[in-house]
Amino acid sequence: MLWTGDVGGYEGEFASVSPSWSWPKPVQQPRVRTLLGGGAGPKLFAAIAEYGDGWIPFGGAGLRDALPLLRQAVTDAGRDPATLHIVPMGVLPTPEKMAYYESLGVTECVLRVPAAGPDEVLPVLDEYAFYL
Repeated sequence: MLWTGDVGGYEGEFASVSPSWSWPKPVQQPRVRTLLGGGAGPKLFAAIAEYGDGWIPFGGAGLRDALPLLRQAVTDAGRDPATLHIVPMGVLPTPEKMAYYESLGVTECVLRVPAAGPDEVLPVLDEYAFYL
């Protein structure tokens, strides 16, 4: 509600949020994508199928085996699995890894960069640009 209306708030049995205001509104409409992160499994995939737009796995281990299960959960919920956004986090890119992710239907990657100053980070970003 904060991203689409003038005032957003919530009153529920277990939680409440006082009326609040937020500007500027996101440019993504009708809303910002909701991506859920976590380890592969039926509970996470059920939540993504119910209200998420995609998954943020940490790294790519097991992705090939997990994605069919996620897509099936989304299909079972009556949604189109082709609309999912798959965004692995903490990726160290190589041309081969990026091609592999693309073959699996990965839509974006969050690349790993050092927690450092510009002298260390900028050369890493230059190297990544070469791969992409």
